[in-house]
Parts: sequence; structure tokens; C-alpha cells
Amino acid sequence: MKKGKPLVLKILFLVNILAVVPLLISYFAAYVSPVKIWQFAFFGLAYPIFLAANLLFVLLWLVFWKRYIFISLIVILIGWNFLQSLYPLQFNLKRGHPGKPLIIVSYNVNLFSGNQQSENPSETRSDISSFLISQNADIICLQEFYLSGPDYSKIIQDYAQSIGMKYFYFGNYRKFWDKKKIDAIIIFSRFPILDTGFFKIPDRSLYGIFTDVVYEQDTMRIYNLHLESIRFGNDDYSFYSNLTNPSEKIPPIEEGTKKMFWKLKKAFIFRAKEVDTLQKHLNASPYPIIMAGDFNDTPASYTYHQLTRKLNDSYVSCSNEFFGSTYAGRFPAFRIDYILHSDFFYAEDYQKYKLDFSDHYPVTATFLLNP
Repeated sequence: MKKGKPLVLKILFLVNILAVVPLLISYFAAYVSPVKIWQFAFFGLAYPIFLAANLLFVLLWLVFWKRYIFISLIVILIGWNFLQSLYPLQFNLKRGHPGKPLIIVSYNVNLFSGNQQSENPSETRSDISSFLISQNADIICLQEFYLSGPDYSKIIQDYAQSIGMKYFYFGNYRKFWDKKKIDAIIIFSRFPILDTGFFKIPDRSLYGIFTDVVYEQDTMRIYNLHLESIRFGNDDYSFYSNLTNPSEKIPPIEEGTKKMFWKLKKAFIFRAKEVDTLQKHLNASPYPIIMAGDFNDTPASYTYHQLTRKLNDSYVSCSNEFFGSTYAGRFPAFRIDYILHSDFFYAEDYQKYKLDFSDHYPVTATFLLNP
């Protein structure tokens, strides 16, 4: 800095450098497994905050001292793929082959309990069913699908019929011996199912299923995932809420923060293990792929980067929404629900529906075959 420049500019310059460093570190979250170095995952989670701080400096230098605008601008552009995942810029104007579109729905239905546990499950289930029927989808991927009754096979058949679907495959998160309830990840399909399978790692719940279905005389593989949740409880939510708006007695700051920090760290590591296991199956697929579900992780994560190495994100392909949050719960909103696809498909449309039937919003994607 030149001698004689105002002290405030020198201070802003130093603060700008401090803002650039965590943004750079956040990029490592996509490439380094939390199993090896979990600290990067926390920087990736905070990527939107670091990005906002650096965008502010770009605007600041543009107004006051243009020569320093490149400090943050270059670092922001280094993470162009990260930026695209927050706000896609559409340059590709090609269209897929004309023909019947393939419509996919993904929705974490939160046990049909609504966005508040006090809501009526039967009414919520009816609302969600009406939404699914209205989409006229070809494939529906649901997570946290919960029903109970005399026999689960009859329960599923009746529900599939009620939403106009003929074929289905599901995997319970945990094994139920009485066959009177289902708490599962499920795929409903208009097309015949040729093969099925599921994914889990030792000592953990099932986290994914797949089906091979016949589409346009080709076979395609559908994955439905529900990756490791952070498993925050009511005490965690209360602690977070009262940090900014104190209204009742909460645990000491250090105790509450450590507890939430530990749960986040554990979830980062388990999701990395799940994705690494899944990756082998994904790479061996002989068919074009559509992968949907609740990944419980942001676009600046190791999870997302691994799964999009060979797959495209339909949100990035054709959405114009900024940030695109799909989580409707009590914590800051993030995009954690996805519909990915291989190059065999062209994503013509992506939609998120702001429905208050769950703590997630449903997302849909419409595909054509690539030319």
C-alpha cells in the first residue's frame, strides 16, 4: 500500500486477505475425504458465507480502490464450479431428441409427519399423494417413507395404486420382523423393473437402493439415496434458536457447540464412507444413470463432488434459481436434495416446489434423450 493512503484502506486490505483464506480452504472440502481430514468439511459447509464476504469486497474495491478488486475476484473465479452450483448460468441452448419426456420426482416425505410433528399424518399423506399424482411422473423417489398396517406388501401395493404407479422397490432403513410397518427408501416406476439392490455400510442403516428399468427400449439405472443424517435432536434445535434469540435457559455455549460440532463431524465422515462404497457400484454400471435423493450435504461437499464426477446436476443444467435451498427445517437453508443424470439424458427442466408438507421441498426434473 502506498504511503499516505488512509488507514482504513490498509485495514480493509488486511481483512480482505483474511476473508480470502477460508474461501480457498473451503474448495478443499470437495476433494479431500472427511475420513482423512474432516476439518475441510466445515469450511465447505460455510462456503456461501465466505463467498458472500468476498463478493462484498469485490463491490467495495470497485467503488473505492479498483486496483485491489482482483484479490477476491480471482479466488472466487477459481471456484467457478462451486459458484455454478449456487447460481447456474445457462449457456447451453441445445435441446434433446424430440419424444416423450421422462419426469423424475424426488421427495423426502419426513414420515408423512409434515413440517411440524404436531401435524396430522393422514392429512399430510393425502396432500403429498395429491402432489405426486399431479406431477404425472415416470419415476418417483421417496425417502423416509413410513406406513403401517397388517402387511407391508399390501400397504405398498395400495399406495402405489393410489398414486398411479405400477412397479416399486423399497429398502427398509432397519429390519422389521413383524412386517406391519415400513420405514424406507422407495422407488415407484411406470416402467418394468428388471433388477434391484441396496446399499449399507456395517453397523449403519441402509442408505440407498437402485432399480434397473426399461425406458424407450433401453435399460436405465435409477438410484435413490438418503445419505447419513446429522441427527440433530430437539435440544440441538433449541440451543441453536436461543443463540440468536434467547428466551429460555439453554446449555452452556461451549457444551451445546461441542455437541453439534461432534454430530456434524460424525455425519461428514459417515457420508464419505457411504459415497466411497457407492462409487464402485456407480462406476461399474452398464446403463445410463439417474440418481436422486436426500444427500444431506451441500454442493461444496466431498459427497456432491464425488457423485458429480461422472454425473450432471439437473439444477445446474437448467435451473435459474439462486441458491435453490431444498431444506425447509429449522436450520439455515441449504440445497441438499438432488437429481443427477448421466450424459445419456438432457435435462430440459428442473423445479422445486415450496410445499409445507415436510421438512424438505420436493424437486422434479424432466429429461429427454441427448442428441
